[in-house]
Amino acid sequence: MMASGSEDQRVQWLSETIQCLICLKHVEDPRLCPRCSKLFCCGCIRQWLQKADDLDGNPSCPNCKSPCGLDNFVKILEGSPLDACRAIVHDLSAPDPTGEGTTRSDPVGAEKIQQHLQKLLLKTKAVYIETDQRVTHELEKQRVFVKQSKDNLIKTINKIVQQELKDIHQQFNAEISKINAKDEIVTNKLHKHQFTLSSIQTTIHENSPEELVNKQADIEKSCATVSNNLKAISLDVEPYSYKSHLIPEASVWKFAVQKYSAVRRTNEVQYSEFVTDDIGSVWRLEIHPNGFEDAKNTSLSIFLQLYNGIEGQYHYSFELLGSSGNHYYEDESYFQLRKGWGQNHFIDLKSLQESFLVDDSIELKFSVRALNLIDKYEKMAKRADLLSTEVGELKKIAYPDCLTQVVTIRNVVEAIKSFACLYSDILIDDIGGRWRLQVYPGGNGECKGQFISIFLELCIGIPNKYEFTVALLHQNEKKVVRKTMEYCIQPTVPFGWKTFLGREELINNGYIQKDALSIRLTIKPPNAAQKLSYLRQYHTYAMESMQPARKDSVISNDSRPSTSQEPLESRMRKTSISFVKNLFTKSSSTDQQGN
Repeated sequence: MMASGSEDQRVQWLSETIQCLICLKHVEDPRLCPRCSKLFCCGCIRQWLQKADDLDGNPSCPNCKSPCGLDNFVKILEGSPLDACRAIVHDLSAPDPTGEGTTRSDPVGAEKIQQHLQKLLLKTKAVYIETDQRVTHELEKQRVFVKQSKDNLIKTINKIVQQELKDIHQQFNAEISKINAKDEIVTNKLHKHQFTLSSIQTTIHENSPEELVNKQADIEKSCATVSNNLKAISLDVEPYSYKSHLIPEASVWKFAVQKYSAVRRTNEVQYSEFVTDDIGSVWRLEIHPNGFEDAKNTSLSIFLQLYNGIEGQYHYSFELLGSSGNHYYEDESYFQLRKGWGQNHFIDLKSLQESFLVDDSIELKFSVRALNLIDKYEKMAKRADLLSTEVGELKKIAYPDCLTQVVTIRNVVEAIKSFACLYSDILIDDIGGRWRLQVYPGGNGECKGQFISIFLELCIGIPNKYEFTVALLHQNEKKVVRKTMEYCIQPTVPFGWKTFLGREELINNGYIQKDALSIRLTIKPPNAAQKLSYLRQYHTYAMESMQPARKDSVISNDSRPSTSQEPLESRMRKTSISFVKNLFTKSSSTDQQGN
């Protein structure tokens, strides 16, 4: 018979209790959330957690949103009270074949349901209105915050720029004051010479030719003195560089080309020494004394070369130093490694010889800088990345691996059922130790049926402290399980993790591919000094093992031919050299996958 009256409510309540919140059907192979006690089908919750993990790596319960994995859900066993509830719901909801227990509609009950739904609709509308107002208010508040942040940033930038302009004006005024002071000094000198010239002019105009004959020597001497003094006046005009907090200061170097006449005849390229700027990039100047390509025999060619460092846009300058003034050139270019940028026709050779060649040598000053502070910071960030890579390589040298190899463990499914132990092939490190993995896919000891257990065994070797890392590989790098431990491992005594990974996660999350597991094993001593010490131990052990065999061979007078005609000492020496050569190198099988 079908349920009626209050029985309908009980049937509905029981039906909702044993209903999966994902598929909205009666649960199959039920799993219970330990936080909110809601039921889910095993297949439904596994698929839900898998999608959540792939999406953002944070699987959680669909109802209470608490972080959890499939292993956290409680499995409801057969024979539990839940089975009885399912049977009751099935019996009460089954149709009556006689048709006698059909429930008639209750008008009073239907009216109450209508009133209940109307109240529910009003509450839902109220929630909607409240949410709409709250969201509008929060968005407006966010707009205000964004505008305030923008205004504050612009205000800060304006302060910086205003201060920078103030500093530049102060530098300008200070430099103008120096120029004005020079102007005053030079003007006074010129006035003195002008007074002398006026006196000479007066003497010439007021004296007769006969009198000038007597004064000729004095006048000529005075004119020569004035000419020499005027020629001696030199202002040494140079380009002025402002110091700025927004524009980075340039790195400046000097370079001199000696015996210019000889190198010009051969046109041998002259290189400066390698110099390093404040970012860490290495530069050098390249000079063609007799010109390059179309500038040959006409001009001095000069280029700046980025030998090593960060490629990018740079501001650079060349300055040829001379006694009567300097020849200057500056530009911005994109520099690539080992390629020079500059000018073919920097200065014509005639002007160079007349104004800049001193004691058969020329002197140049060159500079380079980033375009601005932002550009400099970006280049410094790239340099930091390169340094991080170099540090990583240095760490590999300072903490050298003895062994890094991927092994494949097969027949995993059967081992899970039988709780059997699976062994990897024997792995030989680069200092003489022999290792193997012991894998219990179904768990070991008290962890049987709950976890996969993984142990490392030193089959043959000397007991020492090692750091070993075991990584259970997965197609998704985020799901690779890595565990590291440092331990003084003893021969033939396995050591590792009984609870390496949960059994359900191992089976359901794609670690088993074609009935096999892929595991990467990395073994290394604590540091390079320890590795060298271990190598010496193995070497000593090998020599001690060879000595008794040699004595036995001499005593027995065995006349059989040796497999090698080399003396034993020579072979031992070569073995030692081979050990040392392989100390900081990985074996050729490092990245090969085991069978």
